[in-house]
This record gives sequence, C-alpha cells and structure tokens, in this order.
Amino acid sequence: MSLGKVIIIGGNKRAGKTTLSLKLHKNYQFNYYNFDMLLDSLEESLPILNDKNDSKYITLLESMVKRSLLDAQNYGINSVYEYIFTPKELANFKYRDDVQIIFLANLDANMANIESDLKTYSKRYDWPSFVSDEDINRNIEWILKQNEKLLIECKEYHFNLINTSRGEKRDKIINNIINNLLEGYYEDNCTSK
Repeated sequence: MSLGKVIIIGGNKRAGKTTLSLKLHKNYQFNYYNFDMLLDSLEESLPILNDKNDSKYITLLESMVKRSLLDAQNYGINSVYEYIFTPKELANFKYRDDVQIIFLANLDANMANIESDLKTYSKRYDWPSFVSDEDINRNIEWILKQNEKLLIECKEYHFNLINTSRGEKRDKIINNIINNLLEGYYEDNCTSK
C-alpha cells in the first residue's frame, strides 16, 4: 500500500483554491476539508469564537492534519485542506515537513479586470453573486493587497506561490498544479514562483 498525501492549499480569495480542492476530491478521491465552511459553522454554533481572529484555528488544523497523516500512513488515504491561510500563519505549522503546502493567487488581477472576473466566473453560490457592489469593491481592495502580502510572505517563509491567472489559462494552470502535487513536486520545491 502506498502512502497517502496530505495537502494544504492557502492563498487569496477567488484564486482557485476550491476548484483545485474539488478536482482532487472528485477525480482522485481526496478527503476534502473546506475550512471556510468549518469555521463559519463553528462560529455560528459557538458565537464566543467569532472574534475575527482566525489564527486560533491553526491548532484545530494541526489536530485534523495529525489524524489525516495517520490515515495517509496506515490506509493510503489522501486529504486536502483549503482556506485563505497565509504563509505567516503556516510558517511554524507543526506538520509543515510532513505535508505539501502551496499558496494560490491570481497575480494577474488588477483594478481593470478583477471586478468583471468576480462577476463572470462566480457560481450562483459564490459570495460575489449575492453581495452588494460596495462589498465587491471592498473585497477587490482586500484581494489586491493580499496579493502583495502573499508575494512578500511566501518569499520570507519559503513557500510556493502559484499564479493561477484568470480566464482560460486558469484551467490549464490548475491541472498542472494537480499533476505536480500528485507527483510530489511542490513537496520538495519550496521557492516562490
């Protein structure tokens, strides 16, 4: 029996984290953990946790990854975790050397194209489909600032930052990421791209 893989995908909003994770889940039978849904559910059911400080959830991630690593070792089970984790949050991650960690961002985003991309490529259940223009504009500013932060932090903490680009290029890039993850490429190549 071969060892399973445990992958953590962090990065910016609208960078393809969910698309990549769902492809790994559907096509390669990875267990899929969407931290957005998990944390929203925790904060809704336990309002005391809703303090806008997500760094406390790294301990939860470590606990879950520990179990996934045991499943990978004992049963060959693959797992993928996805959220807007930052390199700084995962720099001292307890199992950093035992998992594959990558960060995604649409580094081709700019003020001229990001709003149309948000509206064009969002599914009916994605947040850009049901929020106000004011909220979209606030998120555009956040996304562009986060791209700058990711470039700096990935270099500082020695993580891969992959430009998922936009439009038709994105599908090719995501498929290439999948191939590299399955081959273990990102596990050994810890430089910013």
